[in-house]
This record gives sequence, structure tokens and C-alpha cells, in this order.
Amino acid sequence: MSEVEDREGVVPTRPEIERRLQEIGYALEEHNAHLIRLAHQRGTALFQKAFEGYGITPTQVAVLATLLRHGDLPQNRIGKLTAIDTATLSPLLKRLETLGLTKRVVSEQDQRVNLIQLTPKGYDYTFEVLPISQGVSEELLAPLNQRDRKRFIELLKKIAR
Repeated sequence: MSEVEDREGVVPTRPEIERRLQEIGYALEEHNAHLIRLAHQRGTALFQKAFEGYGITPTQVAVLATLLRHGDLPQNRIGKLTAIDTATLSPLLKRLETLGLTKRVVSEQDQRVNLIQLTPKGYDYTFEVLPISQGVSEELLAPLNQRDRKRFIELLKKIAR
């Protein structure tokens, strides 16, 4: 059955439920997607606390860091490097432009292409927020020793492919 249907039947007993759960091998507290969601919630809470009053999101920080690292980029390249979809990226870039952190410039190689460029204010702001973001990352991984942190990041990269 692929849909939940209204069925008549007997409610299983607690021992039967436990037996079936064990048979399936399901335990919410051990489910990888559940644990990733909890870790994400913790990371989001740490970010919000650290960036209180900044009015910036983790994805905006990712875009600013990407522009700092790679220089002027077309929107589609930013999307690929940050794994942000076009529907999310377009308004995000508009917001960064409205804040005076980025501007659009015409590519010298192809006049048909607009590049996103950090403004002087954008450089200053990015250099201000990246240490805060790095601090959030450190705090999130604080329960792990250095070896486990490195391995954890390696494993996340494998999963994220």
C-alpha cells in the first residue's frame, strides 16, 4: 500500500509494535536523517544567536564568501558553487545589492554577461562576518575532537555529493 487508507483492524499490542520496530530496524534516535535535522537545527540556532542584529542568513554568508574567494562571478556560477537554486539565489542577490554589499558589472570578456561583484563595503562586511561564521562552525563541532571533526567533514562531503 502506498497511501494511508482508512482500514478496519486490530490495534497491535505494545510488544507486537516493539517486535515489528525491531524487525524493521527503525529507531528514530538512531535515524541518520533525523540526526542530521537535529544537527541542522542546532547549527541554525547557533548562527542566529551569533548573527543577532546582522540581518544576514547562512546562504548570504555563503555567497559573500564565494565572491571573496573566486572574485566576480556570473549568477549561474555562484549557484553552482554554493548549491543554491535560481529561485532562491535571485532574490538573495537582489538583497545583497540593496544592502550595498554587491553590484552587477558587465563582463569584460562577454558584454552579454553580468557579473556579481563585491563592493568595498561588501569586502569589509564579508571580512567582518566570516570569523563569526567560523566561530559558529567551531561551536557546532565542539563536542568532537580534532580527528573526529576532520573525519566528520570528510563524511559529510561524501554524503553531499
